[in-house]
Amino acid sequence: MQLREYQLPLWKATVIDQKKRAFVVWPRRNGKDLIALNILIARAMQRKANYLYLAPFQSQVRKIIWEGMDREGRAFLDYIPPELIADKKNTTMQIKLVNGSLINFGGSDNVDSLMGGGPAGIVLSDYSLHKDHVWDYLRPILAENGGWSMANGTPRGMNFFYTQAMQSKKLFESGDKNWFYAHLTRDDTGFPSLEAIQADRESGMPESLISQEYYTSFMASSEDVLIPLDIIKPCVNLELTVNDVMSEPKIIGVDPAFSAKGDQAVIVKRQGRKLHPLQYFRGVDPLALADKVSLEIQTFRPDAVMVDAGRGEGVIAALDRLGYGDIVIPVNFQGTRNVDSEMYLNMRAKIWCRMRDWFADGVLKGAPPSIPNDQDLITGLSTPTMFLNDKNQMQLESKQHIRTRGAYLMDGPDAVAVTFAEEVEANFSGREPYAAQSADRSYDPLRFLYQDVRSL
Repeated sequence: MQLREYQLPLWKATVIDQKKRAFVVWPRRNGKDLIALNILIARAMQRKANYLYLAPFQSQVRKIIWEGMDREGRAFLDYIPPELIADKKNTTMQIKLVNGSLINFGGSDNVDSLMGGGPAGIVLSDYSLHKDHVWDYLRPILAENGGWSMANGTPRGMNFFYTQAMQSKKLFESGDKNWFYAHLTRDDTGFPSLEAIQADRESGMPESLISQEYYTSFMASSEDVLIPLDIIKPCVNLELTVNDVMSEPKIIGVDPAFSAKGDQAVIVKRQGRKLHPLQYFRGVDPLALADKVSLEIQTFRPDAVMVDAGRGEGVIAALDRLGYGDIVIPVNFQGTRNVDSEMYLNMRAKIWCRMRDWFADGVLKGAPPSIPNDQDLITGLSTPTMFLNDKNQMQLESKQHIRTRGAYLMDGPDAVAVTFAEEVEANFSGREPYAAQSADRSYDPLRFLYQDVRSL
């Protein structure tokens, strides 16, 4: 095999330096399987042992590796010098090398049947499509045998592949001599050609898929993502005029969080198609957050303030005591009140779908909304997946599950989603400086430091 220039560092790390772990994020059509096979053969000749080449599915490894060919029509297995092969079993997809090493080809969907003898080396091809528990199953075996592994793949959103890629990158950049990591795009490798990519684009390949497959973007939307990046990107920093939004209702959304670490509290302001820059706070208590919301009410003069009630009872109560009870709307993400139970599992699924329609309908009708260039927000909006549950209801991927695949940027998107909980009409009389229901009061942003909320 004639190595391409961008493949040389991987070959050196795995075959010459014999590093224990290699993790590569490469574009499609860049020879990931072919170099992985050659690395496996070379390592198997260096040490007599059992080895595994795993694709996500048994049928896939037979089609792509055992029976597959490269773009020139040469069979993958023909890259193994015939003089190195002692035996080859087609039924079980097993090759025995002249030094006694055994290489088994299979899928991680049937990995138990391949584990006899304890492999000393494993290639995980198209790793982003494997089940997320496979590595946990294989790692102890490699540790016991002093074995090595190589994983390659193209991103599939911010799933477990993303999480492990970030861990591998961190270890590699820290100078850990056992690790090699590479994240390349087609601009790094030159493959495929820009003409080939344009041909895919003209044949209908979505930009999100091009970004994912050829430019190895973890932020590109997978097919089951609720709000694809394709409909978010045209909305970033879009210029709107006063006339575009002046007749639309003003809404403040609040996603409370009070810990010094972890989730952040977020306040958002939206008027029709215009989403203002988000405000993030960490470690504020309910009274402090209520005061910050109160200040925004004074300046923005909203028609409604929608607050996540799951963690916002204290904020809601404080705003009520401050005299804003007539415009505050508690939103129960897990509740089913005012939810079409035949369509949605809960309020969270409903409001995220309405937020998706806000993007999609605007883009399709030539009047897209405008959102700030906030990368955490953009990533979070394009992260959750949506699926039909066993009751045929729309169900949004849980925040807990999103975190298991390495994404932690959901506070801002949830705060924006809150603003879609109910239809609100613009109250133009309310655009005058807002007067709270309570008697005369002048705003003091430090009030919560010295006054008990019960006296407000």
